[in-house]
Amino acid sequence: MLNSTKKLPFEGCCTALVTPFKNGEADLDAFSRLVEMQIENGADALVVCGTTGEAPTLTETEREKLIYRAAEISAGRVPVIAGTGGPCTDKMLRMSWRAREAGADAFLIVNPYYNKGTEDGVVRSYYAAASLGPPVILYNVPSRTGSDMSLRLIARLSEHGNIVAIKEASSVGKISEIIACPKCDLHVYCGNDGDTLPALAVGARGVVSVISNVMPRLWSELCRLYKSGEMQKCTKIHAAAYALIKKLFEETSPVPIKKLCEKVGICSSEVRLPLGDISEKLAEELWREYEAVHSAQKNLI
Repeated sequence: MLNSTKKLPFEGCCTALVTPFKNGEADLDAFSRLVEMQIENGADALVVCGTTGEAPTLTETEREKLIYRAAEISAGRVPVIAGTGGPCTDKMLRMSWRAREAGADAFLIVNPYYNKGTEDGVVRSYYAAASLGPPVILYNVPSRTGSDMSLRLIARLSEHGNIVAIKEASSVGKISEIIACPKCDLHVYCGNDGDTLPALAVGARGVVSVISNVMPRLWSELCRLYKSGEMQKCTKIHAAAYALIKKLFEETSPVPIKKLCEKVGICSSEVRLPLGDISEKLAEELWREYEAVHSAQKNLI
């Protein structure tokens, strides 16, 4: 819906944070540095324990610690959005409760996967989460879940006053459909970096970004420039970064972005199985594209 009156969780660029690991354990020190760097460089919000944060490989205790640390460091400067979804409603609700207690400002809850829930079952699951207090952001990512949330389902979910937004990671076309649907009373966020500018153009309120792990100022500025009507600058940023974005998703995400994070000194590129390392060829190409964008950045913003 284009002009939802529901409370807006954030506007602009929300970084989907990687989860740093060290010798198999969550590296809270590196994570803390990442959170502070993001806030200092203009990130408008932070997602903790989302897809990019390898949430399915984390224990509930690890997730709670990461959410608590992000909320503690942010101290209200930017919203901290906790990824709490999964295929089991009981576990999702328990994780959502723990996230709330850890200081999360909102929940990002993926469409339940693997079990192929019925429409009524999915609605009941989301409504239960929405009763816990913090606002709920739906997350539709068919490439990961194997199912696409229909407009009818999205409209039904939006009838709950505390389900306020959706992260749509399928296509700009689907974003357009949701925004054009008068029954879908939700704010819409883009879930793909490469679609950021066209998504903003059709009415998205921002992006949940992967590239902003290493370039938060550039991607936040893209959103701000769009809002102020500076389309020529937006187009230049989008064009300059597009090749890097393509490389970031050439092999399974979040492995490529973690490789870049290591290269620029943010954290180790370590991931948890079943994820593995990227090819040497892609690593070289990633760095080449990153350097090109980094060199051009001062002339773009």
